[in-house]
Amino acid sequence: MTTTTSHRFIGYKRLGISLGVIAIVIILLAAISYFWLPGYAKSQLEIRLSEFLQRPVTVASIEIKPHTLELIVHGFQVGVKTDSDEPGESLFSFNRLYIDLSIKSLKQRAPVITAIALTHPKFRLIRETKDQLNISDLLEKFSQPSDEKDDDGAQFSISNITIQEGHFEFIDRHMQTDHQITEINLGIPVIANFDSALEHWIEPHFSAKINGSPFALEGKLRPFTVPQEATLALKFNKIDLSEFDRYAPLPQGIRLLSGFLDSDLLVTFTQEPDQAPIIVLTGNTKLQQLAIKDTTVAAPYRTNVKELNIGLTQVDLMRNNPSQIKLKMDQVELTREGESEPALSLAQLIIDRIQIDTKLHRITLEETVLDRLNTTLRRESSGQIDLARLFEPIDAQGQTQTQAQIQAAKVEVQKSIPIPGRKPAYSNAGVKAAENKSTQDTSITPSAHARKEIPSSNDGATPWTTQIKRIKLSAARLSYEDLTLTKTPPMIIDPLDITLDNVDLKGITPLKLSINARVNQRGQIKADGSLAWSPFATDLALNLDTVDLVSLQGWMGDKLNALISSGDVSFLGNLKAQHGDPMKILVKGEAKLYNLNIFDPKNAEDLLKWKKMDINGLNVATHPLRIDIRTVRFSDFYARMILLPNGDLNLVHIVQIDKPLDVEVEAAKNTNAVEVKVTTPDIKPIDTYQIKTPEETLIRIGQVLLHQGNINFHDRFIKPNYHANLTGLTGQIGPLYPGKFGVIDIQGTIDKTAPLKINGKIEPFSDNLFLDLNAKVKDIDLPPFSPYSGKFVGYAIEKGKLSADVNYQIENGALSADNKIFLDQFTLGEKIDREDTVSLPLDLAITLLKNRQGEIDIHLPLKGSINDPEFNLGDIIFQAFVNLITKAITSPFTLLGSAFEGGEELSEITFTPGFANIEDESLQRLQTLSEILNDRPSLELEISGHVDPVTDHEGLKLAMLQKKVKAQKLAEDVKKGIASSTLADITFDPEEYSKYLEIAYKKEDFEKPKNIIGLTKNLPDAEMEQLMLEHTVIHDNDLEVLAENRANAARSWLIENGGIASERIFVVSSHETKIDEQKSGNRVEFSLK
Repeated sequence: MTTTTSHRFIGYKRLGISLGVIAIVIILLAAISYFWLPGYAKSQLEIRLSEFLQRPVTVASIEIKPHTLELIVHGFQVGVKTDSDEPGESLFSFNRLYIDLSIKSLKQRAPVITAIALTHPKFRLIRETKDQLNISDLLEKFSQPSDEKDDDGAQFSISNITIQEGHFEFIDRHMQTDHQITEINLGIPVIANFDSALEHWIEPHFSAKINGSPFALEGKLRPFTVPQEATLALKFNKIDLSEFDRYAPLPQGIRLLSGFLDSDLLVTFTQEPDQAPIIVLTGNTKLQQLAIKDTTVAAPYRTNVKELNIGLTQVDLMRNNPSQIKLKMDQVELTREGESEPALSLAQLIIDRIQIDTKLHRITLEETVLDRLNTTLRRESSGQIDLARLFEPIDAQGQTQTQAQIQAAKVEVQKSIPIPGRKPAYSNAGVKAAENKSTQDTSITPSAHARKEIPSSNDGATPWTTQIKRIKLSAARLSYEDLTLTKTPPMIIDPLDITLDNVDLKGITPLKLSINARVNQRGQIKADGSLAWSPFATDLALNLDTVDLVSLQGWMGDKLNALISSGDVSFLGNLKAQHGDPMKILVKGEAKLYNLNIFDPKNAEDLLKWKKMDINGLNVATHPLRIDIRTVRFSDFYARMILLPNGDLNLVHIVQIDKPLDVEVEAAKNTNAVEVKVTTPDIKPIDTYQIKTPEETLIRIGQVLLHQGNINFHDRFIKPNYHANLTGLTGQIGPLYPGKFGVIDIQGTIDKTAPLKINGKIEPFSDNLFLDLNAKVKDIDLPPFSPYSGKFVGYAIEKGKLSADVNYQIENGALSADNKIFLDQFTLGEKIDREDTVSLPLDLAITLLKNRQGEIDIHLPLKGSINDPEFNLGDIIFQAFVNLITKAITSPFTLLGSAFEGGEELSEITFTPGFANIEDESLQRLQTLSEILNDRPSLELEISGHVDPVTDHEGLKLAMLQKKVKAQKLAEDVKKGIASSTLADITFDPEEYSKYLEIAYKKEDFEKPKNIIGLTKNLPDAEMEQLMLEHTVIHDNDLEVLAENRANAARSWLIENGGIASERIFVVSSHETKIDEQKSGNRVEFSLK
């Protein structure tokens, strides 16, 4: 054997020995792995894990296959703690764990696992109490920080990772619920960070059933490439969300009753080195049969949504770029607790695009469509809209607080109907529904108080803004019912279409508004314009056509004391309003009110109604108030005017208003009129035509036209009641505005028989009211006025007709009235006994005033002042009537003077002292008196003669002197054969008087002055007259005879010249006038009976 061969042999021998040793080692290791290591590993695993977990750990068996580098663990189980009330149960277990280590690990010098498979794993999690889980001790142990440092550079490769038929069970004993995730399957093809594997996509998948609902995740990722990339597909199918209601972060009082979640989402992840990751979410998610209950409001309700679809076009979860989503909701219903019909329903809500820009803090919505909204609004007896109670929060004591109460704390006066405020996103009211008292989870969901204290991430940053390009309410139906009214049909608006363009939720920028609605199947509402609310401002073009007013009257609250039983309004024009204190409003256009009927439910009577009222050229502005109307036309109108038992007019009380200030009246006298005086000495007159608008106020009404009006008047103040019906009222009033006299021209009839005409001028809106009004009426039947005559004078009216021509003037507060009243065949009826009747001599007054044709013509002027606080026109007229009748007793000839000239002078005629001859100036009085008596055949006249004891005593002497002188001439004429009938026919020439005076003087039987020779001395006429008067003796009966002669002279003239029948004239006892009487004693007095 050569040396070379020898060395070669030794080398082979050493190699053989080495290989043998290796083989022996391998065989020994294999023997250990097969026979000893599995048992040892099993025991050590059970011991160490039991000690670490503080729970019993058991392993059925462990298989180790060293030749294939496979590890299999069978029947692994972690039991519950020894003090558990469920001995024998397991916390975690699996049937089989398979790990296949590749031989490539040696080559790569890093672990390379070709497969990991876990079969039938089970995990049982129990919530024992509010804050205690069955693994709470393990969570606390595992949460401790580790001292070991991770080796981020270690390489590895794991392939074929699978979990098969996994099972997870969560038992919540505190909430008494049980949740299960079954059929858990997970597959991850490979996870590796070798350079050769970095570019390969990892495509994991996961599937399970959550409480029986399928759930799946699929993805692709390259976690070790640059950039890092991953995608994850999330697919849910009918996940029952109600099972997790108690763990959801919902406010107290809000509960998820039902809801099933479907989703098909894709999460995309990308991250460059040293840059923030980009995570984008896309796909669709769907909620079905969603039901939420809200008990945090005054009227608890349930919201049902058949289907809610959210399309995630692009959602940047890292908020680097704007996110875009779209939303669709089908069949949304809000139903009050205890009711079956929804209070509000929505067929569909569609938002095509929602963009959320977190950098600019801006949310932009494209067209938002609300399709077929249907709701019923009920105005409750309290005045609150019932639907508002769905959004009115309740306090900690469960009490409601209306919007009126909220506003009362902010403003001084609030008169609007309460409207609830917004419901907060989270309520800290602490209210729990009864059904949630034992189940509400307060440990998992942060408390409302805690949420309230969490600072906003947006503090100090730009505030969020929300803009909506268009909101479209399509084919909506709104029913409004006012429960404050009885038997009033609801107002139904169907369809209702509203479009809002460029909506800024801040309300600063005006939005464009368009409304189109049909009301009660016949009315129409159209509006186009702009609207802003911060501050409030609107500019609308309105077109209202036949809109029902009946359902809206309740908004007047207690201001309306009647019912609108029918009525439609139409309006074509513009409405502008602008925020301010107070708010400024401008209305322009044309308005119409059709078929209006205002009804008195208490007395079951119509109060006001008309077929049509047209308002043309309407222009109204507030603050300052401006009312400008071109024409107002009433057609076929009716008013039931009632004087109530308390003296008020019923129409005044249709709308409650503050009582006007009292006005002041100053009585005045007219020397040619019946005196009417009403005094209030304890009240100081004041200048009060102050019921006027402020200086800046302007009211202008061009013309008021009346056509076929009817005013039905009832006086219930009087007993029995009085009734009159004014029909066919047609005419015009206007223009009515300051500085312009408005013309009044109205015609009609009273009770369809007596023509009525009213005309004149009026200026109602000036600082001082001006009125010049004439009214004429003809042939009103008087018997219906018996209630008034019975009350005031104690007699009914048997028959008669009234015609009147009256004029009333008011200027500078002064009232002047001229009443010309004509009564035809006026006859009193039976006497009516009343305690409050004024006793008046009506029979005499009627006899005095009634002429031969049975007519009474009265002129009754009045004066007064409307500035007197006690002013009452009715009282003044009645007082004038009382004065008129009273004068029938005291001054009947003054009463007759209202129809004939002469007045007080007709009551007497005067004579020359001592004579009974009627003088020329008395003839006119007798002539007037005879006309009065001839025109009033029922009157009788009494005549009484009067004498003056002084002047008539001397006058009789003179009269006797004249008779003696005339007697001388009469005797001489007889001697001459000249005929003369009486002494009254004897007249004298101046020369003759002296002749016959001397004859009569010489025949007197008294001693006369003598001359020197003893003869009767010739004296001048005056001395002769004086001596004869001195020696004339007047006896008492001479004065009585003079008084009788005077009365007989007046009687004879009235019979012979006045044509008065002698049986109507009576001469009564004569009187001698006392010295202290004011009247002349040389007279005849007349009195009427």
